[in-house]
Amino acid sequence: MVFQEKPLEDKLNPAVKVKEISEDEIDLFDRLLITSFEMPIEWKRVFDKIIPEWMLKGAKHYLAYADGKPVGTTTLISLMKTGGIFNVGTLKEYRRRGVGTTLTVHALMDSIDEGNDLHTLQTTKGGDAERLYKKIGFEIDHTISYFIKKF
Repeated sequence: MVFQEKPLEDKLNPAVKVKEISEDEIDLFDRLLITSFEMPIEWKRVFDKIIPEWMLKGAKHYLAYADGKPVGTTTLISLMKTGGIFNVGTLKEYRRRGVGTTLTVHALMDSIDEGNDLHTLQTTKGGDAERLYKKIGFEIDHTISYFIKKF
């Protein structure tokens, strides 16, 4: 999906605070990411390696806080005037409270501030996330099909 310029500030939930993580917070970010997406805990080893690598290359990783607790994640990677938003995840008990919207808008605003001309993200067609992103101002640009071989 590609962002089509629209006002953003009114989409932020003031009860959700977003901050860019430091290297000291990578473990917390990785645990929250894995929990939000219900990934196997073994995948944490992979994220423990790639998240710092991405940071060294300029990626920004964010944590969202609600009720004083970390409850969501997102990542912004800027390359060749394009801002890619990844890893928008929210703990189950905090979904539908504006956490994902606030994280996405925060990353999008940073992408704009960085001078990117194109702002993108990927999502599953027809899901809740797609509806959320459309409300923010993203539009479907293209569709990708994946094929899985079952053994």
